[in-house]
Amino acid sequence: MTVEGEVLTKHEDKEQNIFNFYNTLLGECANREVTVNLEELHLPRFDLVDLDNPFSEEEVWKTVGSLPPNKAPGPDGFTGKFYKVCWPTIKTDIMAAISAVWSRKLGNFEVLNSAFITLLPKKDDATNIRDYRPISLVHSFAKLVTKLLANRLAGRLDQMVTPNQIAFIKGWFILDNFMLVQHTTRFLHQQKQPRILLKLDIIKAFDSVSWPFLLEVMQNLDFGPIWCDIISGLLASSSTQILLNGSPGERIAHRRGLR
Repeated sequence: MTVEGEVLTKHEDKEQNIFNFYNTLLGECANREVTVNLEELHLPRFDLVDLDNPFSEEEVWKTVGSLPPNKAPGPDGFTGKFYKVCWPTIKTDIMAAISAVWSRKLGNFEVLNSAFITLLPKKDDATNIRDYRPISLVHSFAKLVTKLLANRLAGRLDQMVTPNQIAFIKGWFILDNFMLVQHTTRFLHQQKQPRILLKLDIIKAFDSVSWPFLLEVMQNLDFGPIWCDIISGLLASSSTQILLNGSPGERIAHRRGLR
């Protein structure tokens, strides 16, 4: 591993370099000197009251059934198969924990909301920290809670997301975006007046999104207080340790991004 031309060979030096990089990325939040007046954008509002309903055992079991059975586990070492096989034994405790999340009793939730990041090289001669792709291995219970939220919201996304933002919506295809860009480019070339086609690079958007701004957007779209509180609790209690040669480094408490 190299840093500004210097080759790092000691485990401690590599670990410190990795920690500094990801602590700057995830563990520090920028001061917001300005914000967006969302009211002036006249964004549509939605009836999302049902998202705040308590989670039923049937809903939780359906979500457990959708978990991949053998996906790489997080810090607790449990896979989806564990939840499926042991459900009759663990469901009482799981439902009690999920009920506590819905009741916003998240005082010690950081214990269940930790993650490991393993670094996979993007190329054969990877030497710089940016040459490695971070894969986040999240605690299984936190993953279950976020999957519950995602499944509950999924049925509303096709109404809330505009047609020109079609990625990750069931039945919509991201390739349509490329076709739209091609047609737009041809249209602009046919115009006699000067035109500008602007391309924005949103690299690492998930790692740098501001939590206060995210909550402002959700509240403006009429997400309910329970939903917003759960999202706030999940974000504020999240932490990460970077794996180096199989050994987890110093814990990084998140201050921005969505992991």
